[in-house]
This record gives sequence, C-alpha cells and structure tokens, in this order.
Amino acid sequence: MSSFHGWGAFLGLALLGTSAGAQTVAVNDGGGPSDIGWTSAGSGDTRVREAARSGGSVAIGGRLAVAPARYVVRRGDTLWDICSSNLRNPWLWPEVWSLNPDITNPHWIYPGQVLRLRLAGDGDVAAGSWGEPTTLGQPSGGTVFFRSEGYIDENAPDEDADEEDIPEEQQPPGRIVASWEDEMMLAYPDLLYVRFDEDFPVQAGQQHTVYRVRETVYDIVDEDSDEEPRKLGRIVEILGTGSVLSYDSEAHLARVRLVESVNPIERGDFVGPIQRNFIVSEPRAAEADLDGRIVATLRPRINSGQGFVVFVNRGYEDGVRDGNRFQIIRANDHYLESNDDDIPEDLPFEWIGECQVLEARKTASTCLITASTREIFVGERVTLSRGR
Repeated sequence: MSSFHGWGAFLGLALLGTSAGAQTVAVNDGGGPSDIGWTSAGSGDTRVREAARSGGSVAIGGRLAVAPARYVVRRGDTLWDICSSNLRNPWLWPEVWSLNPDITNPHWIYPGQVLRLRLAGDGDVAAGSWGEPTTLGQPSGGTVFFRSEGYIDENAPDEDADEEDIPEEQQPPGRIVASWEDEMMLAYPDLLYVRFDEDFPVQAGQQHTVYRVRETVYDIVDEDSDEEPRKLGRIVEILGTGSVLSYDSEAHLARVRLVESVNPIERGDFVGPIQRNFIVSEPRAAEADLDGRIVATLRPRINSGQGFVVFVNRGYEDGVRDGNRFQIIRANDHYLESNDDDIPEDLPFEWIGECQVLEARKTASTCLITASTREIFVGERVTLSRGR
C-alpha cells in the first residue's frame, strides 16, 4: 500500500468540498461510527458518491468513536486493517507508521507488537483525529520522557572473539535456545526456553530483559585523515522482557513467558538482568563546545527523523551530559547531489535538526531526535555550544 494512494484519497475529499454554491449532503447523520462516509461500504459511501456526481460538498457529522492510544497486533493484522477498525480511516496508516519508528517496513508487523495509534493528552481523542505530543519531542519545556531501548556498550567483547576467550563477567547470563511457538519471529506472549549459566541464580517469578548485542561501532574520521578510527563499543538493543515460569536446575533451563516485546525476538538472543531505565531528560546547558558525528542508529535503518534514536560519538569523557542538545548541521546542495554533480566544498553549514542526550556514556551518547527538517543519515555532523 503506497502513501500516494492515501494522498489521492485525501485530495479527493478536499475536491468534494470545493464546489461553490453546491448542495451539502450530510453523512452519518446521528448513526454509529461505522457509517462514516469515507470508511464504510454502506449508505455513507453512496451519499458521498452522489455528492461527487452532483458537484455537492460533504458535511461529516455524527458520533465518532474514541481511538485507543495503543493496540496489540494480532495474527493476520495489517496497518490498513488496524487503522480501519480503530481509527475509522484506513488511509491513516502512514501516520500510524510514523508514530512507530520501530517498524522499519510497514508490511512487517508481528503478533504481540504494541503500536501507538495516536499522540494525545490525558483526554479522549476521536477516531481520525490527532492530539498534541506527550511522550516524544518537547512536551513540557523540552523535557523528554523515554524508556531505555538500547545503548553503546564500550566494554562489550569483540564480534570475532571466541566464546571461551570472553571474560566471565562479559558472558551473557542466558540465551534463548528454543521456543514452543511455530514461528521464527517471537513476541508477546510467546513461551521461550532459556538456557542460563550454571552459576547464575534463577527462580520462578524473576523478570529479565531480552536483548541483542549487535555490530561494533567505530568513530568517523575525515577521508583525508591518517588517523585510525577508534572503537566506540557495540550496540546493545533491548528487545523485550520475559518472566521466569519455572526452572530446571539440573539442565539450567527455564521456561520464560514474554510479557513485553519492543522488537521481534529470535532464538539465540540473550536474556539477563539489564535494567530498562525510564529516562526523564530535562534540557541542560552544555558545559563545553563540541563537534561530533552521528555514528549509528538504534534500529537498523538508512535514514532517521524526529522521534528516532541515534548515537553520537561524544560521551561524558568529552564533557557531554544528559539533557545536552546537539544541533544537527549539514553543508550541501541537494539538487546537485541528486544529479551526482560536484558540490562546492566551501558551502556554509545549515541547521537540519536537533537531538537531545538521553544517556551520556563513556565514549558515546544515546540521543533522541527532537526536531528535523530533512532526513537524518549516519555521518551527519552535530555541534554543541557552551551555555546553550
């Protein structure tokens, strides 16, 4: 399903309402929300088509259903169907996709995945409408509320290290070895079988984080530099939470029920006591002037935008503190770039976005993009100004 068709439908409705002096046809005059003209296959559609043929305009009225803030994906669901049943407008699927940056492909959603259907305040919001942001961006003076979903671990073992050469303190406590489910991608509320280290204390009722240790991230150096890029660490991506149902101490095997899934989980992923902090990041003036680069993204993707998590190659050793706000800048001529033409090297930098530090670690910082005017790519330059 392409967004082009969605824009086509929106444009069609706009055109229906632009005929000067035409009659008004009321749609859904007091009926239930299922009769809303542009989503129903019933009488509402007929009246909309009649209005179009006669050059009339359409007045949308009646009672609208309240759109839920969250929805748990069921087997067979699509974004189109979810928007149709919950928002009474299937053409809103691109907007719902944009509210869920964890979805890298709108055709790939999984049972148990929790979708955000709207950004709204404490009050109810009618289906098909949108409230003000409350959890991303800057809802109250720039304060960001966020639950940790990953970081760059500077102490993680090398990717090519043999398991027997990894120090005991760096070994994962548990690993998913199997599942009761007949599916490759696992999610809430699937049943997992987790093999724990024999020295790791396990008992029923414990909750542990499911995570994945991904690729090594290296610093970015200029092409004409002879400097070797320093290793920043490896990305630790948090995937969900599991609760121990029972434990076989002889086989060191636990039955674990997924109680939360942030992203699809697979056999081989790790399980352990990694804390998922709820971050309240308040804006904080910078203590140093710093330049840096965006070196990686939390979720594997080509480009990012507002609401996405990225990693910057500056950490608390460089003077970065939680709440600092990096300005994202770029020097470019996008038209020349699209035509593979030469771009002058002395163009000034222009502002294209901002990202706020959620957690400053030793070598790198986890940041949330709070504003963007263009797509953000790995390699973008960022700057921090003292006192701002």
